[in-house]
Amino acid sequence: MADFYQHGRVPTLHHLSHADAVEREEELRAWSAEKPVALLLPALYAECERPALPRILERAADVGYISEVILSMNAMDAAEHEQALKLCRRTLRGKPARIIWNDSPEMKPLFDRLEQSTLPGYLAGKGTNIWMGVLALQAQGFDGIVISHDTDILNYSRDMLWRLAYPLLHPRMGYRYAKGYYSRVSERLYGRVTRLLIFPMIQACRDVLGAKPLIEHMESFRYPLSGEFAADMQALRSFSLPGGWGLEIAMLAESFHRLSVSEVCQVDLGFHFEHRHRSLKAAHAGVKEPGLITAAADVARCLAFQVLRESEPRSAEEMLRLIIARYRIRATEWLARYEHVALMNGLEHDPEEEMAAVNAFGEALDRLLESTATEGLRVPALRPPVRSVLQRIPELADLAAAGITRV
Repeated sequence: MADFYQHGRVPTLHHLSHADAVEREEELRAWSAEKPVALLLPALYAECERPALPRILERAADVGYISEVILSMNAMDAAEHEQALKLCRRTLRGKPARIIWNDSPEMKPLFDRLEQSTLPGYLAGKGTNIWMGVLALQAQGFDGIVISHDTDILNYSRDMLWRLAYPLLHPRMGYRYAKGYYSRVSERLYGRVTRLLIFPMIQACRDVLGAKPLIEHMESFRYPLSGEFAADMQALRSFSLPGGWGLEIAMLAESFHRLSVSEVCQVDLGFHFEHRHRSLKAAHAGVKEPGLITAAADVARCLAFQVLRESEPRSAEEMLRLIIARYRIRATEWLARYEHVALMNGLEHDPEEEMAAVNAFGEALDRLLESTATEGLRVPALRPPVRSVLQRIPELADLAAAGITRV
């Protein structure tokens, strides 16, 4: 059964009943007349050839309160870009949509211009795709609500969309950022980076640094790495975002720094969503995406940066060393907890495989410590807020338009 526990800091909006989705969507359609809703989907081209993304687009086509779909993409060539356009035309059936081709030749002048202004240039990653989507929306004067989610959800339901948008559009709620959460379980427990790296690492940060408000904020979220969120445009354009896999952690930190506690919530999206699962190993030949460890290292770096960013460099290095040592202790405790969860629920469970993941995460943290000693603690391609960048370099709006195609 679902619980109704409320954490002391971040409001939790639970999934306690099967609300009338048609009624909720009609309410959102009415409210969106004054505050439009855009769906921003970050994706590799490879998702166009897998089953999840076409199904997601087909479902989104029928959602009346969504005014536009923006597919912010990378890792494709000109022929694949044309295939992505055909997919959108076939599945969205006339709903307004744009494709942002972030690593296209047409987009290179934009990233060159950023570098000329001593800002990060192009870095392939989900964070870059989201930042560019926000840039495109800001450039056209969009001032509504942005929903975003991953594009590899195999058992996708459009109910996710209204659950994310509802807290921001309902006139009696007043939230400006809603983070989705759900379980990652089918025949076994998934979500290894969250379960075995981020949860114990946040706890280790608290052990070493104490109950800092930012750490309390982070540990309030039931699924810190979920890619599902909704935000009002005024908030989103004020967020500093990294180019890579640290995006979700960075957004939680930005919601802490930029918004009041009463403007942030987390939303139960349902029992579970079935994502495509990553290998622990690095990318296979011919596959233009990282393995789980590469992504995990990026996430851990961003978390360490956020909680230690105000420390002196030598102090940050020593604090990180203590956090990593404490992580190994906490991770062992979390290993046992999740083994018990699996046993209780009759799930497949391989303790050796789980331990291998923890060891791999520990090695990634050790490499992070080594790089911190020589380069300092930094996050690659951490870009300033879109709003401030456009104020500083207004011609970016025109440069971005060259790499955006209307469907």
